[in-house]
Amino acid sequence: MADLFDSGIELMLIGMGIVFLFLGLLVATVNGMSRIICRWFPDQPPPTPSRPFRTAAAQAEKGDIVAAIGAAIHRYRTEHRN
Repeated sequence: MADLFDSGIELMLIGMGIVFLFLGLLVATVNGMSRIICRWFPDQPPPTPSRPFRTAAAQAEKGDIVAAIGAAIHRYRTEHRN
């Protein structure tokens, strides 16, 4: 029985050692690839927009939507009073 237990412990330690070494190699490989890619392909600054984020037409459309929602809420509240 002791031999079976010793074999199990040995197999567990060998398996855990192999997994640990593989994960360490994987981390080292990913870090190395990251450094190589960052050296050869540095980040480029994002392009600046050539026009403002919101145009006057978009702001007017937003105002129309807000007005329509406000009118609908007002109508609902006036028709459904207790």
